[in-house]
Amino acid sequence: MMKVLYEEKEGVSWITFNRPEKLNALDRESWKLLGDHLRRGDSSSSTAIVITGMGRAFSSGDDIGAMAELRDQSDAESFFSALLYAVDGLISSTKPVIGAVNGLAYGGGCEILLFMDVVISVKSAKFSIPEGRLGLIPPMALSVGYNSIGRSVAWLAITGEEIDAVRAREIGLVDIVTDDLQSEVKRTISRISSMDQSSVKVIKAWLRESREHVREAIRELSFMSLSGEAKERMRSFLSR
Repeated sequence: MMKVLYEEKEGVSWITFNRPEKLNALDRESWKLLGDHLRRGDSSSSTAIVITGMGRAFSSGDDIGAMAELRDQSDAESFFSALLYAVDGLISSTKPVIGAVNGLAYGGGCEILLFMDVVISVKSAKFSIPEGRLGLIPPMALSVGYNSIGRSVAWLAITGEEIDAVRAREIGLVDIVTDDLQSEVKRTISRISSMDQSSVKVIKAWLRESREHVREAIRELSFMSLSGEAKERMRSFLSR
């Protein structure tokens, strides 16, 4: 089963996280597929790229089981290079990227929303950045979060608090909260399509410049993922 799906439909590139039994947790293969699909969508004739999830979660973030099994720096670099490959795909996209949040968005699954141009969420979605509970750090939130959502990112990262979609909209993590995700995505695509597409590409190029500081933070996370404290906390999380 493909862990991340790609489909072009009605002028839109759809990328769907497809591990519903794991709440769409992102392992090395998933991050790599996300990066591949982002580049595929960017080179297609579609107007925009939409990222969503299968089942009741958008994404629960990094696969903790996979991270707990990282044995050494070589393993860690392989895992986090796949994450960085996906983030680079988000940063370098010349097309608008829309997050269609269908449910829970935790950890890396919440952080990647900071790299999207529009985030649309169902009312029932929940958001959290809980990496600190596992002896880890949220690299995307730390590197670009303050510029994206201001001081709220500190509260989310330091406390790991879960917030609902309405609160996420209040702090700027979400743009639109809706009862009908598909219809709202279509309306947003229609608005984008009405714009001059050359202007959109230039806008995207300027936005890209503010998102380049994530690499060092991901490297820091790769070191922390191997620490004894992080390993213990991840084992404890997995045993619950």
